[in-house]
Amino acid sequence: MSENLFLLIPVAVLAIIVLGAVAVLKAQKAAWHRLGTMAHAAPPGGFQQSPHETREEFVRRNWQRSGVVANGPTLIDLYDRVRALEQRLAEAERRLGPPA
Repeated sequence: MSENLFLLIPVAVLAIIVLGAVAVLKAQKAAWHRLGTMAHAAPPGGFQQSPHETREEFVRRNWQRSGVVANGPTLIDLYDRVRALEQRLAEAERRLGPPA
């Protein structure tokens, strides 16, 4: 009887170690998931770009805030120039008519 008991002890210890490791891994995964979702949530009125907002909209909204946009006025100027060029291109394409 005592021989069977000596064989049962290492098996029980091994099972406890494995189950404990699984429990710790699940707890860590749950904690990382909670921290990960909280870290990506933008505070109200914060400097983070919302998921539905384009980079241009973000720059235009925050161009005067220091530390948010590297060179806000220059970026705004570039966005305006690109928009003007796109409008000129659309006008030229309309004047030329549909491609053959």
